Amino acid sequence: MQRKVAGLRAILRRDRLSMRDLAKDAGIPESTLHYWASSGVIPKKHRAQLARVIGCEEHELAPAYEQRPIIQDHIMVYEEMDRFFTFGRLKTNEIILDGDGEGVYLPEHIHAHYYPVAESLPQEFQERKERIAREQEKREEQGNSYQWNGERYNLVKFNISRDPANEDMTLGLWFRPSDYYTFLATSAAVQEPEIRKKYLEDVEWDEAIPLFAHSFSVLLTVLTSDGQTILVKRGKGLGCRPNTYDVSVAEGLSRSMDRSTISQAPDIHRCAARGLAEELGLHAPADFSLSDIQLTTFAVDTEYAMWSLFGLVKVERRLEEVLEAMRRRARDKFEQQRIFHMPFTPEEVVAFVFEHQPFSPGGLVCLYHALVHEYGHEKVDSILATF
Repeated sequence: MQRKVAGLRAILRRDRLSMRDLAKDAGIPESTLHYWASSGVIPKKHRAQLARVIGCEEHELAPAYEQRPIIQDHIMVYEEMDRFFTFGRLKTNEIILDGDGEGVYLPEHIHAHYYPVAESLPQEFQERKERIAREQEKREEQGNSYQWNGERYNLVKFNISRDPANEDMTLGLWFRPSDYYTFLATSAAVQEPEIRKKYLEDVEWDEAIPLFAHSFSVLLTVLTSDGQTILVKRGKGLGCRPNTYDVSVAEGLSRSMDRSTISQAPDIHRCAARGLAEELGLHAPADFSLSDIQLTTFAVDTEYAMWSLFGLVKVERRLEEVLEAMRRRARDKFEQQRIFHMPFTPEEVVAFVFEHQPFSPGGLVCLYHALVHEYGHEKVDSILATF
């Protein structure tokens, strides 16, 4: 006999409790509670504690897989693997920290902060960075393609919350200065088993990891006015995930170009608008307005230790106009080997993904939540189940 599972968010709504108060009373980070509420998976060791604080039955907090009879409870090992996003049968290393595709971060509810002093790197990472700098300098001198050391942001802390008035999604982000060579050094190091064992063995990914978080990206699925979308194959010379299929726009925060007009902290929507201009040749306000950029999801790529915001944007141009803008005005065409376009429907998009691999894990989350935003979970999941 199945028992009804209410879920954390439904219980809090029913009992008129806030996530912030629960975090304080239970001594659990609010970002962790939001992740558990979104994923429906609460580690068993924490359920009794939460039930006691809330005043509910423990089984009301049980994840969905416990709705069926448990014969051997000691072999239930799903808690860790269930955290990772799956696109149908495609498994990823991406963890969604906040967002379900239906809600949106309003611009005024993303609060970015900035500490002006960079954190020093351990010697083993500093040596890697210096080696990369020498290699890229040599490539430049020889006339070969090379990576330049652009100014980046280092994510040192984040806070997921909800606006007390309307329960709108809110996100606090704290950054320090960094650069692209530091990102290349740390992202390469994090691939090595001994480095992961030394620094990441007990990480649960519900907090920032400043040592590795030297890139923060914005990914967008673009929808044209005639119902089409554009997907790309990333360039083979890119420093991260080359030769991988991805969504329309993937842009990393730049300290020199995405700085807020009122502080040194980054402006996330400004980064998104720059990505549309540089990669697609689309400019506000002629082709889209900033209010058209809808950020739905905060997530982390656990393979590269990269945090990102994902969303969608409905531009005021038809597909042929966007393609023409890409040919004539896009500055960073070198970042794309190929471009593809198709009707933005679950059937067309899902079929494309399964026919074109490998696909960026963050791109899969971004696409999925864009589809959900337009068509709803039930429709999208029913299409995924056929592949």
